[in-house]
Amino acid sequence: MSSSNNNEHIFEHQRLDRILQIIEDRENAITQQSSKIKQEVVEFRKNFWDDITINLEEMDDVIETQESIKQQSSVLAQKERHYGKNYQRLKQLQRLKSQPYFGRVDFKDATESDENQIYIGTSSLMDEEGSDFYIYDWRAPISSIYYDYAPGPVEYETEEEFVKGEMTLKRQFVIRQGKMKGIFDTAVTIVDELLQESLSQSANATMKSIVATIQQEQNRIIRHQGSKILVVQGAAGSGKTAAALQRIAYLLYHHRSSLQANQVLLLSPNDIFSSYISNVLPELGEEPVNQQTFYNFLIKGLESNLKVETPFEQMELLLIGEDKQQKENAVKFFTSIQFMKDIQSYLSFINKDGLQFRHIRFRNELLISKEEINTYFHELPKSMKLSNKIEKIQRWLLQKIKEIQVKEIAANWVQDQMELLKKEDYMEAYHEAEAEEEESSIQDEELILRKKIVYKAFAPLTKSIKQNRFVHTLRMYTKLFNQWAPLDRENEWKTYSKYVLCDLQQNKLPWEHAVAYRFFKGEIIGHDVDQPTRLIVIDEAQDYTPFQFAYLQHVYPYGRMTLLGDINQSIYSYASKDNPIQEQADSKDIERIVLTKSYRSTKPITDFTTYFAPSNEGISAFERHGTLPSVIQLPEESNYKNALLEMIETRKKEGHETIAVICKSMQECKKYKKLLDEDVEINLVRTNTKEYQHGVVFIPVYLAKGIEFDAVIIPDASETNYHTEKDRYLFYTACTRAMHDLTTVFMDKPSPFIKEIPKERYSFRTIFERN
Repeated sequence: MSSSNNNEHIFEHQRLDRILQIIEDRENAITQQSSKIKQEVVEFRKNFWDDITINLEEMDDVIETQESIKQQSSVLAQKERHYGKNYQRLKQLQRLKSQPYFGRVDFKDATESDENQIYIGTSSLMDEEGSDFYIYDWRAPISSIYYDYAPGPVEYETEEEFVKGEMTLKRQFVIRQGKMKGIFDTAVTIVDELLQESLSQSANATMKSIVATIQQEQNRIIRHQGSKILVVQGAAGSGKTAAALQRIAYLLYHHRSSLQANQVLLLSPNDIFSSYISNVLPELGEEPVNQQTFYNFLIKGLESNLKVETPFEQMELLLIGEDKQQKENAVKFFTSIQFMKDIQSYLSFINKDGLQFRHIRFRNELLISKEEINTYFHELPKSMKLSNKIEKIQRWLLQKIKEIQVKEIAANWVQDQMELLKKEDYMEAYHEAEAEEEESSIQDEELILRKKIVYKAFAPLTKSIKQNRFVHTLRMYTKLFNQWAPLDRENEWKTYSKYVLCDLQQNKLPWEHAVAYRFFKGEIIGHDVDQPTRLIVIDEAQDYTPFQFAYLQHVYPYGRMTLLGDINQSIYSYASKDNPIQEQADSKDIERIVLTKSYRSTKPITDFTTYFAPSNEGISAFERHGTLPSVIQLPEESNYKNALLEMIETRKKEGHETIAVICKSMQECKKYKKLLDEDVEINLVRTNTKEYQHGVVFIPVYLAKGIEFDAVIIPDASETNYHTEKDRYLFYTACTRAMHDLTTVFMDKPSPFIKEIPKERYSFRTIFERN
């Protein structure tokens, strides 16, 4: 090492020590301050009413008392906010202690003579005066040059202008637990050593923040501000999900005055994936956003007694069901934009013809008949929107219920209820009556009690009306299939309708109808969604139907969308060219970014999978070395138990912490799990599994999407199991889950997709041993 390099390393080590000391001093100061504020809050709450003079004799005194209470509350709230901010800052400092920063660029503004040293980390750190940055947040405008440029001329955009200048140095650090482990000067975006270290680690129980290794193309996604819909087509393992999560953090940071965490909706493919990515935003210092599966998002607006098929139950039927081709045809028919238009036509029809209403009863007595509600409905203007009509009917019903409540106060059943009241109820009524009148009477107390009994008894009915349960939406949806049909497709309609009618009669709703019924119901009673939502991020977007996309755009007309997907992993058979992930999507509102480099898997695994990738999207492997994928032939089924046990134990000994046996279906998972249950501890990942697990897991391919494992074993890669073009997507998805080790096993004949791979791209062997 040259003396200049040695001096630079000494400087960097000394600077790190200085920054860590500043962080520790800042942490101690905030801890002491927080302790003092906490004590003040406790004392303030204890003495809150002692400092308020309550006088209610004159109106001026009442106003003064209210102002005094308001002032005291304001002081308390201010102290609590200060304590909350200190708590957040402490968490930020604790994160910085482990890795204060990961990069440095020396930048000289074209309009200035001085050169600035810019250190970049996961959050900012300033001097006491707030005039100088020790560390810049990775989301700051100037930090973008670290990801986008090599030393030389650079530019970055602030809210006011483009800033041009020169980068004279680009340096990267590996800092772990506050210790300097490595220093690299580089001319490229991210040096191989830093990225290699990140990629070579074992698969973790949660996805980690990887802002230190963001690549230039990922940075485009993160900082994109243009079109209403950003589509990211990314090869398996290209970092699209990680980039999208960093994008959320970036937008929350830059638009903190207009975008809050509760205004972001992140739709994940399943619960286990939600668990896997749950830690990224908190690691970046951001509040968790509204994260849920699309299934949970849809069923929130549906009847609680309605059994809604999950997308995974649907997938099982499409894979192994007796009538799978008919099911697939029905799915395609009912997930199209045309079906959405059919529903809109039907809604226009019932707006004129009349809706299905329910009787409103109380204590088994008919209060308002469905015929009476229907009469009121027909009195409303024909041109009025359906949801507005329901709102008018709701207000009319609530007013009628209020009038009925007044009459019910004197009813005999109320007297019966009064006799069941406790002494405390009578005392409470006495005090209420006394507060209203100087001298209360027994009659006043009785009236108060009667009103309370009636109000409590009517509360469930009032709630039901407010939830629009007087509208029989499910019955009207059923009529769509047995009493209505579009004239131009009447025969098709009747063919596919008989399947859904059978389910609806049993209070079941097929998954392909979940979004359709939610749309239908919303158009009648109003769409019950989180209206403040301004950003929708959809992962595995290639598996969304045209209807599902159209629905989200319909209920969030002003929301911006980020769609992440890979057309090579379109495992659902209804994947359509109308899906925006597809290259054909062409709109001024849509911008498409393609990520072709795969970072998840070793180069041998990525090269292996590119030969049978379903699309012609170019995929390139990151230069990370590893062993060739294994293709193993078992001559007889009796070999499976010992062979699988040997594969699992070997991979454990090699240090792989997460080993996934990925099957085509849940049925196949259960078959192989049962075979090995007595000999090895195995977790079966089901549709309701919430947590990503270490160890050995059996998982169907449709639940493994988006997740990575150290080692993957595909126990039946035979021609029988994977042979159709639909199977190609499933097989590709399964193989691309492997980070370090991939093994495919077959008996008799291998899948034709394996035959497409040159033999030098994998290791082949045959196991002859018997049990």
